[in-house]
Amino acid sequence: MKSIYLKTPEVEELYYRQKWMMDPETMSYNAGYDMEMEGYDKVSGTICKTDEQMQEWYKKWTKSHNRYIAYIYDAEMKIPVGEVYFQNDENSREYEIGIVIASQYRGKGYAYPALLSLQKVAFEENEAEILSDWFPEDRFEAVKLFRKVGFLPTDIRRKELVFGQEKEAVKYLLTKEQYEQRKMKQEI
Repeated sequence: MKSIYLKTPEVEELYYRQKWMMDPETMSYNAGYDMEMEGYDKVSGTICKTDEQMQEWYKKWTKSHNRYIAYIYDAEMKIPVGEVYFQNDENSREYEIGIVIASQYRGKGYAYPALLSLQKVAFEENEAEILSDWFPEDRFEAVKLFRKVGFLPTDIRRKELVFGQEKEAVKYLLTKEQYEQRKMKQEI
C-alpha cells in the first residue's frame, strides 16, 4: 500500500486542481454527462476555471464545516497525486464523497489508502453518519475499490444520460457503524 497523507491545499496550490480538471485523461470519467456547469466540456469531461473562479471555489470549500477537500500527497515524493472530498447539505448527516487521481498516478495504489484516510476524517473528525457515492456499475475499478474499502451497493438507482444514452448509476454507502466494525476487525 502506498504511503500517503491528506492535506488541505493552500490557495497557491490550486494550480494542481486546475491542471487535473483540464486534463482529458484525468477527467475522462466525467465525459458525456449533461452537467450545467460553467466551463464544463461534455466531450472531454474537463472543467475550465479561471484563477478567480478557483479562489471563489476555495473560499466556499475551506470555510464550511459541511465540506472537506484535501490533496492526496505521496509521502515519499511529497507531491499531490489527486484529491478527495466530501460534502453534505445542512439537513443531513450523509456526506457525498469523491476521489480523483491524476491520470499519470492511476493504478499505482493511491486510491485505497486515500479513501481509508477520508473515512477516518469524515467519521472521526466530523459528524458524518453515512458516506455515499454514485457511479454506474460498468465503472469496474470504482466498484472494486469502493467495495474493498467497505462501501456496499444499495437498491437506490438513478438514471443518467451519458452521451445521450441512459445509464443506471448505483448509490454506494458506508455507515459509521460499518466503519467502526471494520476498524475493530483490522485492529485484532
